[in-house]
Amino acid sequence: MKIKVNREELIKVLSNLSVVVRENSIRPVMSGAKLEAKDGMAVFTGSNLEFSYISSIPAQVENEGVTVFKIPLILEYIKLLDEENLEMIVGEGKLSIHRAEFSIMDWEDYPEIEENESDDLFVLESEKIISAFEKVKFSAFPTVDNLAINCIRMSCESENLNFISTDSYRLTKFTMPAACESNQEISIPLESVGTICKLLKDTEEPARFGVKNAVLTVRCGDSYMSTRLIELPFPDYRSIFKSMSYTKQIELNTDDFKKSMKKVLTVAKRNIETKNGALFEFKGNKLVSTVSSGTAKTVQKLDTIKDGDDFRASLNVKFIYDFIGNIQKNSIIKATNSSSMFILEETGNSSYTYVLMPLALRD
Repeated sequence: MKIKVNREELIKVLSNLSVVVRENSIRPVMSGAKLEAKDGMAVFTGSNLEFSYISSIPAQVENEGVTVFKIPLILEYIKLLDEENLEMIVGEGKLSIHRAEFSIMDWEDYPEIEENESDDLFVLESEKIISAFEKVKFSAFPTVDNLAINCIRMSCESENLNFISTDSYRLTKFTMPAACESNQEISIPLESVGTICKLLKDTEEPARFGVKNAVLTVRCGDSYMSTRLIELPFPDYRSIFKSMSYTKQIELNTDDFKKSMKKVLTVAKRNIETKNGALFEFKGNKLVSTVSSGTAKTVQKLDTIKDGDDFRASLNVKFIYDFIGNIQKNSIIKATNSSSMFILEETGNSSYTYVLMPLALRD
């Protein structure tokens, strides 16, 4: 194989592949990226068997061929070069790039990974997809110990696209307008969501999402991604949203709220018994947040506009901070009492809702 490619385009595609490919001691060839030169294109493939990525860049192909190589050292090396175009030659068991040689692997051991056809779900600007995922992924269960909720639930309706996540203590839903091709619900693994966001970052191309046989596909420009979906039942979030009610509503300045919660969290996260927990007292038009870690204590007071009787409850400060970090306008808290669910929203924004369960009330 002998080809010439643009250095910047090569850096971009290898950087993207490095997000997907990881060390694999059972199948070592999967620790590398596959390069196939044909028809004036250099086609790169990387996979960790759960998530696959294929991307093509233009190439001057003198000799067609296939090889598999490890990414990190080559990527580090070509970043140091100044040449606009780089020649890549495979011969005698080596990959040569600008007076340097790199080991290669047996490409015949690499599994066949192809771009599969799928049924279209929707097409949206990449930045909108990334923003939507960012608004909900913080409340998904963080590990595969609970695979059913270690994901983002995506619900496609005719004119709306819903993103939902939960870790069983809180529930987030974000809705955005989208022309969906079909009404479907799918669960995308949380790790795959993070990978999709990284691969779509800094691109102005729209992303086309599709699904078939429990596999999600994403096409963006000359790149193709696919990931297995989670087929376990997702919690009945619709019933939770339908059952929401409240008798009290509190409005706060979000910037002031963030500053206050950051101070409270600094102490709360050091409390071994009730990590991240603090007492919230809604008195008149004041919010008094109190927390003690044994070696430190803080009492923070905020002005509010409250509709309803005074009450108090214990809440996870980090959980609150996670949500208000994603909004700009005033924060709204809705609740009934210390044991009811708390509903957090942004003023004038019904498309973004956060449901939080309280902790056991402390004296």
